[in-house]
Amino acid sequence: MSAVVLYGPPTAGKDTVTAALCSADPRFQLVTKLKNGTGRSDGYRFVTAEELEDLRRRGRIVVETPRYGNIYAVDHLSLTQPQEQGMVPITHIGNVTDMRTLLNRTRATSWLRVLLWVPRNVCKERSGERGDTDTPKRLAAWDETAQDVLGSDVRDLFDLVVRTDRTDPVTVAKQIAYALVESPDPVSRDDLLAVLRLDPGGRGSHQSASMRRA
Repeated sequence: MSAVVLYGPPTAGKDTVTAALCSADPRFQLVTKLKNGTGRSDGYRFVTAEELEDLRRRGRIVVETPRYGNIYAVDHLSLTQPQEQGMVPITHIGNVTDMRTLLNRTRATSWLRVLLWVPRNVCKERSGERGDTDTPKRLAAWDETAQDVLGSDVRDLFDLVVRTDRTDPVTVAKQIAYALVESPDPVSRDDLLAVLRLDPGGRGSHQSASMRRA
């Protein structure tokens, strides 16, 4: 496997786990996403609407996502150039449809697909602890992600599923680095939902769960 994609709701630890991976092995490199809009700039390259449209016309945009009033996009070159240099690009995805789009449009890339998760109450706590001014929007995004998992075809979509409220970032990074080499079997839908503890209403249990594999 030559690249890593992290999926999960807000505060699930995508940035923290990425930092742990990059600290453990300099070959890991976070993909700098394009961003059209306002707000946080860390990890993004701001582009104008005109620049984004030009990249679309040139076939450079692999996937784009509207969220929080902004547009986030992945430039194809931000994936291929690091791999050509022996690096392992890491990108973050927020919904199953975009995940499928990413995988379909980058078939030459062998992805390790990781789902990071926290219950809704932990999302709220973490958002408050880090000083977010838009916690209600983060919780709404958590709800959307839970419904996304429950309502989408997630069979064989993820190689690893990890509850980050029960596993520290360094350990998660080690699990990902190991799986990158070992290429585990995809996680079944039943095992995935058992780890996430999601019920048909899309709410997360406050009980703990450990990573499981099919």
